[in-house]
Amino acid sequence: MLCDVVKIEDVERENVRVSGEYALDATILDAPVNRRIYLDHNATSPMDPEVKEAVIDFMGCYGNPSSLYAAGKEARAALEKARRNVALLINSTARRITFTGGGSEANNLAIKGVAFHNGKEKNHIITSTVEHPSVLCACQWLENRGFRVTYLPVDSGGRVRPADLKAAIRGDTCLVSVMLANNETGSIQPIRELTAITKEEGILFHTDGVQAVGKIPIDVEDLNVDLLTMSAHKFYGPKGIGALYVRKGVALDPLISGGHQEHGLRAGTENVPGIVGFGKAAELAIDHLPVMNELRALRDRLEKGIQEIVPGARLNGHAVDRLPNTLNISLPAIRGESVVLALDQKGIAVSSGSACHAGYPEPSHALIAMGLSEEEAHCALRFSLGLRNTMEEIDHVIAMIYRVISEDHEIIRFQSCR
Repeated sequence: MLCDVVKIEDVERENVRVSGEYALDATILDAPVNRRIYLDHNATSPMDPEVKEAVIDFMGCYGNPSSLYAAGKEARAALEKARRNVALLINSTARRITFTGGGSEANNLAIKGVAFHNGKEKNHIITSTVEHPSVLCACQWLENRGFRVTYLPVDSGGRVRPADLKAAIRGDTCLVSVMLANNETGSIQPIRELTAITKEEGILFHTDGVQAVGKIPIDVEDLNVDLLTMSAHKFYGPKGIGALYVRKGVALDPLISGGHQEHGLRAGTENVPGIVGFGKAAELAIDHLPVMNELRALRDRLEKGIQEIVPGARLNGHAVDRLPNTLNISLPAIRGESVVLALDQKGIAVSSGSACHAGYPEPSHALIAMGLSEEEAHCALRFSLGLRNTMEEIDHVIAMIYRVISEDHEIIRFQSCR
């Protein structure tokens, strides 16, 4: 599944060489599964029923929030209520929240917006090697247009060393962008230490908080960041809606021009139903945060269970400073994607350490940056738990992993692409 596929015509089946990957059997795929257990919340989370209800209830309001008549005022009131709820989640004021079409757009607005505004005088940006592709690709796009970018290495736990950031700062540095928590390993960056350095130098700091918001307490004043990215669907809100926190006094050039919406930073009529859902998800997240922390016990039980099944299993990411819901672990000589497929047939959804799910055969750039070999990265699995997961489900998952590893080991062994 990691190689280019070419259709074979008129070739006898016995002459076709198999790769050793897990083989999909249509009869197995069609077999009913009695239960489904979802452990991929870092990819997306199911919409909370209260969020869904709030969105549906608002669908009857058709007004444009920029209009002055009653329907427009109703839409504007709903939009601003949601803005206040999102602001409360990160200890901000509503005026500092700009809604976008998602986390990737918010990352692009932060990075390109600062770059465009400062490019004539300062055209150097610093980021890390483990960032989300929306950050890395935005930086690479700017590099192709004359900007200079420094990519900071990370330690074996996936964290940036403050000394490396301090050494990378130049007189023409306009922005540092380091994510708050990694989407694959859950490793939490030492943001306070990093922002202390940038503040001394008068440099703006952006953090991609998409994976952290709603999972751990976040206070933009305590973190001392200038820009922070959020995405609703990572904490039980709707897809296609995100936001960017912009500290007072920070100047950005908009990516989308043509209207005054969102403080002039994002033209176009707002997605009010999506924003209403975002606001409701933010409201609920404040109450959910203590429960999110309780997921640590479930995650640790899962980690221990896997290590008992596969003694050589290796934790990827920081052992302590990581999201309470996230476990990334490599199983030696066992292809992660194959385990994903095998578990899916047993009703369990997890993700792997390669980008195959996105249509690319490359291993995770974040795991490679942390020092893993390509084989170790391909052997990685990511489990990301959610509010409704239970200890009984975790025990069931451990039992199914044992069954897959013990019964099907020969067909899920690691085979390099040829």
